[in-house]
Amino acid sequence: MFFIKIKVLICFLLLLSGCEFSKYQSTNLKYTHNINIETPNNKYDMLLKKHLDRLFNNQPKKDTNFILKSNISFTSNETLSVSGLNVLQSTKGTVQYSLIDSKSGKILMSGSVVTFPALSSSSSSLYTNDVSLQHIKERLILSSAKKLYLKIKLIMKKLN
Repeated sequence: MFFIKIKVLICFLLLLSGCEFSKYQSTNLKYTHNINIETPNNKYDMLLKKHLDRLFNNQPKKDTNFILKSNISFTSNETLSVSGLNVLQSTKGTVQYSLIDSKSGKILMSGSVVTFPALSSSSSSLYTNDVSLQHIKERLILSSAKKLYLKIKLIMKKLN
């Protein structure tokens, strides 16, 4: 009786691990569409393009099905800290995008993606404030690229 219970337990564990591996393989499918990403030629837009190219896993010599035109801009507002003694900068990133079918030239979707605000530290040094703002913008670019990627991925699933 003891050996039968052990055999049933081993079979159950093998069955469970087999289902787990098949689930892992099915969720990591590669993205099938190749998207040409067009951005203006400034530092932050080029970083956005780089992050989007990594997320979409674009091959450089493959034929493009879609064109994604995007542009990122930042807005900063002054806010008070929790104690109310220091003035902090709250920065938001906004990505304007439009997805165009490269064969027909029709705009499939256009809109904007807004990131959550990021707070910068207050310092008396101008250099520290500038470096802090640059780091915040780079983090907001990464966040907005991920949000835009998920939004475009949902659009592509609706098209298929």
